[in-house]
Amino acid sequence: MLYLTISALSQETPVAYNPFVPVNLDDLDNMSEIPVVEGSYHYYTIVGDPNYTDLSTFVWYVENGTMGVYDAASDTWTPATVTTSIGNGASIDLLGITDATTTNYSGIWVRWNDETAGNYGYIAAYERSSNNCIVDQQISGWRHLILVPPEVWLLADAREECADQQYSVTARFNQLNTISFPYTLSYSYPLDDGTIVSLDTIFEASALDADNQLYFDVMVFELDNTVDEVYTFTLDEFRDTYGSYGKIAPLGSTNDQYSEMEITTLHLPQTGVMIMN
Repeated sequence: MLYLTISALSQETPVAYNPFVPVNLDDLDNMSEIPVVEGSYHYYTIVGDPNYTDLSTFVWYVENGTMGVYDAASDTWTPATVTTSIGNGASIDLLGITDATTTNYSGIWVRWNDETAGNYGYIAAYERSSNNCIVDQQISGWRHLILVPPEVWLLADAREECADQQYSVTARFNQLNTISFPYTLSYSYPLDDGTIVSLDTIFEASALDADNQLYFDVMVFELDNTVDEVYTFTLDEFRDTYGSYGKIAPLGSTNDQYSEMEITTLHLPQTGVMIMN
């Protein structure tokens, strides 16, 4: 009886062992649930047994996501080169790491796949000792409800303004997620010499009004004082703090959602100096 009890709790890894089955992945005692946005990058770590000299192997499992390496400085994503199909997802084995602060741990980047909103994504791992021993069915990880990315658009596609003055531009948002602030909105328009400049505005929830609208100021310049001129203000990119891209004007002009606005700069009068005789 004692032998049977020990065998059920800890054993050498059997061939084709797979604890990443629905009954374990949907067990919220082991897999906490938290939402993520499709297309976002997240880094996960797990700490193993700190007592044994030889490092463990950590078996990672991802479903509805892709494992790899994300370099935030260069904004580049490199998918993992060696993964194994397992269940409904993919698995990879990583040898544990020991550094100055932590003994025997492992980490992995995951990008949650595009077009998976409304589904669950899973990231889980178990530890296999250097002697190939495991605690049977013991996994740790997260169950993620994958959310749709946010949306942004301009409220108008054209306007007329007097030249050489500052005006407020309004952008409206939808599907913003509290977990994803701050957001970065990139836009471009001409400077006073005609050069196109691209600018970023980084904002928190407190910057929005009750209709999820953001107001920011741009200068409208007159380049040629003999004619009225037209230039384009363009929404270029919209991202959250985890690198997920938002959708720009997703429903298009038929639904009054615009990705750019033509601004006509109206000529300023070139008034002369008053004189008196």
